[in-house]
Amino acid sequence: MVNDESNSDGTHDANMVRRAAQRYGTVGAMLAGGMVVFDRLLGRKPKEEPAVVIEAATEPEDINEGISIRLEQPNGEQLQVFAPPPGRRRARARRRRRPGPGE
Repeated sequence: MVNDESNSDGTHDANMVRRAAQRYGTVGAMLAGGMVVFDRLLGRKPKEEPAVVIEAATEPEDINEGISIRLEQPNGEQLQVFAPPPGRRRARARRRRRPGPGE
Protein backbone atom coordinates (compact mmCIF):
# COMPACT_ATOMS: atom_id res chain seq x y z
CA MET A 1 0.00 0.00 0.00
CA VAL A 2 1.54 3.30 -1.10
CA ASN A 3 0.29 6.54 0.43
CA ASP A 4 0.08 9.96 -1.21
CA GLU A 5 3.11 11.24 0.69
CA SER A 6 5.48 8.84 -1.05
CA ASN A 7 8.41 10.39 -2.83
CA SER A 8 10.38 9.09 -5.79
CA ASP A 9 11.51 6.26 -3.49
CA GLY A 10 8.14 4.59 -3.97
CA THR A 11 8.97 3.54 -7.51
CA HIS A 12 12.39 2.32 -6.41
CA ASP A 13 10.82 0.29 -3.59
CA ALA A 14 8.21 -1.19 -5.91
CA ASN A 15 10.91 -2.16 -8.41
CA MET A 16 12.96 -3.78 -5.65
CA VAL A 17 9.99 -5.87 -4.49
CA ARG A 18 9.11 -6.82 -8.07
CA ARG A 19 12.71 -7.87 -8.78
CA ALA A 20 12.81 -9.92 -5.56
CA ALA A 21 9.57 -11.64 -6.61
CA GLN A 22 11.03 -12.51 -10.00
CA ARG A 23 14.28 -13.84 -8.59
CA TYR A 24 13.19 -15.46 -5.33
CA GLY A 25 9.44 -15.96 -5.65
CA THR A 26 6.75 -15.05 -3.16
CA VAL A 27 8.98 -15.43 -0.11
CA GLY A 28 11.55 -13.06 -1.60
CA ALA A 29 8.88 -10.47 -2.37
CA MET A 30 7.53 -10.72 1.20
CA LEU A 31 10.99 -10.29 2.67
CA ALA A 32 11.80 -7.32 0.40
CA GLY A 33 8.46 -5.72 1.24
CA GLY A 34 9.16 -6.18 4.94
CA MET A 35 12.54 -4.49 4.57
CA VAL A 36 10.90 -1.55 2.80
CA VAL A 37 8.35 -1.22 5.63
CA PHE A 38 11.10 -1.28 8.29
CA ASP A 39 13.03 1.43 6.44
CA ARG A 40 9.93 3.62 6.30
CA LEU A 41 9.02 2.97 9.96
CA LEU A 42 12.52 3.86 11.11
CA GLY A 43 12.42 7.01 9.00
CA ARG A 44 15.69 6.38 7.26
CA LYS A 45 16.41 8.54 4.31
CA PRO A 46 18.60 7.27 1.49
CA LYS A 47 22.12 8.62 1.46
CA GLU A 48 22.81 11.02 -1.33
CA GLU A 49 26.39 10.39 -2.33
CA PRO A 50 28.14 13.15 -4.24
CA ALA A 51 30.06 12.37 -7.39
CA VAL A 52 33.67 11.39 -6.79
CA VAL A 53 36.25 13.10 -8.99
CA ILE A 54 39.82 11.84 -8.91
CA GLU A 55 42.58 13.71 -10.66
CA ALA A 56 45.57 11.82 -12.00
CA ALA A 57 49.07 13.26 -12.25
CA THR A 58 49.47 11.95 -15.80
CA GLU A 59 47.34 10.72 -18.66
CA PRO A 60 46.35 7.05 -18.42
CA GLU A 61 48.49 4.60 -20.36
CA ASP A 62 47.15 2.62 -23.29
CA ILE A 63 46.73 -0.91 -21.96
CA ASN A 64 46.26 -2.36 -25.44
CA GLU A 65 50.04 -2.57 -25.70
CA GLY A 66 50.47 -4.15 -22.27
CA ILE A 67 51.71 -2.67 -19.02
CA SER A 68 55.36 -2.57 -18.06
CA ILE A 69 56.69 -1.57 -14.63
CA ARG A 70 60.32 -1.16 -13.68
CA LEU A 71 61.23 -1.49 -10.00
CA GLU A 72 64.54 -0.81 -8.35
CA GLN A 73 65.65 -3.41 -5.82
CA PRO A 74 67.38 -2.39 -2.55
CA ASN A 75 70.64 -3.91 -3.86
CA GLY A 76 70.59 -1.63 -6.93
CA GLU A 77 69.32 -4.17 -9.47
CA GLN A 78 66.29 -3.35 -11.56
CA LEU A 79 63.35 -5.68 -11.89
CA GLN A 80 61.04 -5.31 -14.86
CA VAL A 81 57.49 -6.69 -14.75
CA PHE A 82 55.30 -6.97 -17.84
CA ALA A 83 51.58 -7.74 -18.02
CA PRO A 84 50.26 -8.61 -21.48
CA PRO A 85 47.23 -6.74 -22.83
CA PRO A 86 43.84 -8.05 -21.77
CA GLY A 87 42.35 -10.47 -24.24
CA ARG A 88 45.72 -11.43 -25.67
CA ARG A 89 46.78 -13.55 -22.75
CA ARG A 90 47.49 -17.16 -23.39
CA ALA A 91 44.73 -19.51 -22.39
CA ARG A 92 45.43 -21.87 -19.55
CA ALA A 93 46.63 -25.27 -20.56
CA ARG A 94 43.85 -27.81 -20.45
CA ARG A 95 44.44 -31.44 -19.82
CA ARG A 96 42.39 -33.65 -22.02
CA ARG A 97 41.24 -36.81 -20.43
CA ARG A 98 42.37 -39.83 -22.35
CA PRO A 99 39.83 -42.56 -22.71
CA GLY A 100 40.49 -45.53 -20.51
CA PRO A 101 41.13 -49.04 -21.84
CA GLY A 102 37.46 -49.99 -21.69
CA GLU A 103 36.05 -46.75 -23.07
